[in-house]
Amino acid sequence: MASPDRFFVVHVIYLRPFSEVEPWVAPHREHLDRLLAAGHLLLSGPLVPRTGGLLLMRAADRSDIERMLAEDPYARAQVARYEVLEFSPVKFSDELRAVFGEG
Repeated sequence: MASPDRFFVVHVIYLRPFSEVEPWVAPHREHLDRLLAAGHLLLSGPLVPRTGGLLLMRAADRSDIERMLAEDPYARAQVARYEVLEFSPVKFSDELRAVFGEG
């Protein structure tokens, strides 16, 4: 039996000025497209100002998230680090009920 989904907020923190991160944006977004297609990425976007980004992800466990992040071109180029926070959603809008369940 498969493990139930667990949910994670990932804070992507740039380690270099954005001018050094920018060449990796397209490969990073391609990686995110693969995670989205696989059902692990629920949403993503850059922070304002552009110091990093946020990812909302789901997986069976934290080690799965860490593996996916290690494959990110940002990680491979060492231009970003990740703060991973697991959370248990209990309140959400009707639009998100299909994603998070009944709460």
